[in-house]
Amino acid sequence: MIKLIAIDVDDTLLNPEGKLTNTTAAALREAAMRGAHIVLCTGRPLVGVRDFFGGH
Repeated sequence: MIKLIAIDVDDTLLNPEGKLTNTTAAALREAAMRGAHIVLCTGRPLVGVRDFFGGH
């Protein structure tokens, strides 16, 4: 069972246009529904990733 997914933002999570694809978003949602915690790993400041988790 996967318990944690730590993923880099730029050029890993996001495509070259800086967008999260529907396929990637669906895979992460599925993993979260199965109990995995998703952790964004980035050098960006918090404000630079806030949109990826609903602005919370």
